[in-house]
Amino acid sequence: MPDLDREAMRAAAQRIQKLSDDHWWALHPSCELLDADAWVGPTGVRFSQTVHGRERELRAMLARAVADASDKLAGTR
Repeated sequence: MPDLDREAMRAAAQRIQKLSDDHWWALHPSCELLDADAWVGPTGVRFSQTVHGRERELRAMLARAVADASDKLAGTR
């Protein structure tokens, strides 16, 4: 992020946290359905593994964005 003053950085960090909160569970319903064998067979297994992997990736990216924003905010003091 470009250099922002403290208030602008606080607002950005809050927005990033809100977006993270809003999207954290985005793939969870699909994962639950796949865990309940909504799709079966080898194709279902591969698709399930892909969706679960994407959920982990999404959550890692969201957590990293929140942490980066928090670190940047802490550095504006």
